[in-house]
Amino acid sequence: MILTWFKIFFRNSKKNWLNILINILGLTLGFAGLLIVLLYFNDEQSYNANNPNKEEVFRVIHKISSGEIWSNSNNLEGPKYKEDIPEILAYYLCEGWYESTLVSVNGKELFSEKVLQGNPNFFDFFPFKIIEGNEKTFQEARNHIAISEKQANTFFGKESAIGKTVEIFNRVFIVTTVYKIEGKHYFMPNIILQFEKEPEGHWGNFSNILFVKTTKQPDIEILNKKALDVWYQNEVLPSSKRDGISPQEFIEKYGTTPIFESIKNIRLKTISSDAGPEGKGNYQLIIIMLTLSILLITISCVNFINLSIASATQRAKEVGVKKTLGLSKTTLIRQYSLEIVLQGFIAFVFSLLLVELILPSFNHFIGKDISILEIDLLLKVVLLAILVSVSIGVIPAIYLSKFKAVEVLKGNVSRSKHGVFARNLMLGIQFLISGFFLSGSIIINEQVSFMMQKDLGFNGDQVIMIPMNKFKDRYKNYLLAKNELIKHPNIEAITTNSFLIGGGTSLSTNFNYKDISVQTNGNAIDYNYLDVMGIKILKGRGFKEEIASDTIKNILINETLAKALNIYNDPIGKIVNAGFGGDDNDGKNLKIIGMVKDYNTYGFDTEIPPTAFMHWNSFDWMKNNLWMIQFKIKPNNMQETLNFIEKYWNENIEQGYPFNPDFVNKRFAQTYEKYQKQQILFFILTCIVIIVSLLGLFALATLTIQQRLKEVAIRKTLGASVEEIMYQLIKSFLKITLIASVILIPIAYYLMQNWLDNFVYRIEMPMLPFIITPILLIILVFVVVGLKAYNATKIDLIKYLKYE
Repeated sequence: MILTWFKIFFRNSKKNWLNILINILGLTLGFAGLLIVLLYFNDEQSYNANNPNKEEVFRVIHKISSGEIWSNSNNLEGPKYKEDIPEILAYYLCEGWYESTLVSVNGKELFSEKVLQGNPNFFDFFPFKIIEGNEKTFQEARNHIAISEKQANTFFGKESAIGKTVEIFNRVFIVTTVYKIEGKHYFMPNIILQFEKEPEGHWGNFSNILFVKTTKQPDIEILNKKALDVWYQNEVLPSSKRDGISPQEFIEKYGTTPIFESIKNIRLKTISSDAGPEGKGNYQLIIIMLTLSILLITISCVNFINLSIASATQRAKEVGVKKTLGLSKTTLIRQYSLEIVLQGFIAFVFSLLLVELILPSFNHFIGKDISILEIDLLLKVVLLAILVSVSIGVIPAIYLSKFKAVEVLKGNVSRSKHGVFARNLMLGIQFLISGFFLSGSIIINEQVSFMMQKDLGFNGDQVIMIPMNKFKDRYKNYLLAKNELIKHPNIEAITTNSFLIGGGTSLSTNFNYKDISVQTNGNAIDYNYLDVMGIKILKGRGFKEEIASDTIKNILINETLAKALNIYNDPIGKIVNAGFGGDDNDGKNLKIIGMVKDYNTYGFDTEIPPTAFMHWNSFDWMKNNLWMIQFKIKPNNMQETLNFIEKYWNENIEQGYPFNPDFVNKRFAQTYEKYQKQQILFFILTCIVIIVSLLGLFALATLTIQQRLKEVAIRKTLGASVEEIMYQLIKSFLKITLIASVILIPIAYYLMQNWLDNFVYRIEMPMLPFIITPILLIILVFVVVGLKAYNATKIDLIKYLKYE
């Protein structure tokens, strides 16, 4: 019996090879797309999944009254939370970034990356596997150090690292612990140091990252409320009394709301812009890819069901004969479902091969190292493939099994209204999904093109950025490099600033004018920074080297800050007070001498922040935020110029450190790189979906028109023209296309509007895609179905009328 079933299946497949090819191709692409997305999603979700404390460890972030969300914390709240909130058992405070530095080992200096400084109890929060030593010894003294297994091999080879000494940041450490990182985590450092001394600070100084460990299964809402009460008692009440305002007024101006976010959700779902030094996952891209892959599978399934139902009439007599020979409806359903399950299995095998082929390119595109050898995930996809195959197999199988033997043996099944309705419904869904991909692709392309062409407010052409790795004497080294390197004929200018274009470290505090307070970014700049970057001064002037007050109490502000302080029309000469100060400058009575045109710093999905500009010498402590130097270079002999800078850099500024120049424009382009990837992926999937849909439409048109060849012959005999016959064959497809287009417009508009809402600077929703899409779908129907219809008008009349 099984052999007979295989023979029947093989013969039908040979006869309907186009249908089988389209079905398997569609499912292969659908399964492959879904598998890649799930592998990507699984990799992102694996961050912190191996941490046994993941249910009890939370990062503390802060929502400021201005609406900004900071990932940093101050140095005082951790001890207070532990003291005042019973559910909090411990806290861990550390720097929020890795440092790179030279490490002195046995008289040699080795460049090392991913150096993390923090409190002694790192391993209580991130219990990595200990290879040598133990975590308790690491906590006993501040000169103890823990290093990764890989770093230990680099430093000491096959020798034991325990007890060895290394020098970092002019401090001598004893190696007490060697650990191995398994899996992916918030922190994955090569070297773990302790703070040289207990960090100091105040409630308004957000400088480090804070984690807290709680009791099991804590109520997060209650924890957040208790943390807010701690803030009220320790910051709001004392500070409002100091400033002579009510607590409510203080909250409105400077209010801070602490939020505890689970470490297991930070990578993909953090509400702040920072997910840690290992980076932030692109959750939106994953959701988009997952949705599109599901739509691709859906359209493949629709194609499958549609073609199976449309070709059912070719097997109607087979069903009639089987029923006449006594086969039950259940047996028929099982047999025909099994045929489709077999095709689904073949498609799944092909999808594995396809994924294996394209995974290297996908890894390069997305910046990952994903492997297909995820057994648990593969088993889930296998079960899903079986479920999908069974689901799409049952529908046409039931449809086939309901044929009445007497009717089908007479050839009447082709006139079934239920079959025509089911076929049209499936075709409409197919057009709906194809139309969404098409219109969505056009809208995404327009938004990304808008971002790439928009005036940024600065000109980064031929400007390169070179990082400064050595912490000590950075500003001094900058001045040294500037005075020497500017002598090169191809270097037009050298400058620097603290609030880097493309993202990086930033300083934020309140700027006050009269009764208005605005959370503001502080940007320390050199005299020529605005000129080098082509940033326009709209009112007043920039800093001048010959005016001493420009490095003491004079500042510039951008348009956004001027509007927020309600001084946009007349900002020059206004006196403002800043929330930060120092031994050299108390931050009070700062005089505005210029207003700068707004320019983008972080990207188009972020608002331009209120920004104040001051010279580096205004606040000496700001020089600790000097991370990059900018060089304006002439386009001719650029490589020779870079080689000259690198040589000087390695010999005089940072011996032993890597030299990593980066163009400003390229750095800023990284802020919308994820949207370019969405554009590319959407375009690829759109092409795949349209191709699959066209193949399905072609096969369906072939079968449908083939069933109507006798009708064509009769019409032609009665004198109908070619145009009239073609219209009769095409009109049902056109009607379905128009109905699908009408349903498509509100759905696509709503979904794409939500996507555009991610951008602060965006295009208005264009109407053209919703006009172009139906037109393109109609043209495709005319081309595909019209071709088959035209060929149908050339049939041999005698062949189809000889038995009438």
